[in-house]
Amino acid sequence: MSNADIANRLRTNLVALREKRTLTQAQLGARAGIAAASISHFETGQRQPSLESLVKLADALDTSLDSLVGRARANAETAVDPIFLRASQSSAEKLDTLKRITAALLADDIPK
Repeated sequence: MSNADIANRLRTNLVALREKRTLTQAQLGARAGIAAASISHFETGQRQPSLESLVKLADALDTSLDSLVGRARANAETAVDPIFLRASQSSAEKLDTLKRITAALLADDIPK
């Protein structure tokens, strides 16, 4: 895959994911800590985001970097609920707490 292909997929996916989440460029920028003008530049291909900006955008859109840059099918990312994506980015302590809570909630579903 060429750099041009990656840039085109990034632009397409950035717009699609932002619109899917019904966010304006300003709202996405606020979530990601990036200026709205930069979001516009990324979407039109006038500028390429840095790795740091890509990570911020993926986090703000509750998606993976692979989905954002087109290395994973866009439909594949819809199979993962955004809450699980956020949980996977939590601290080890929070993740342990979530595991214990989930195990306790599911314990009632286990036949005795």
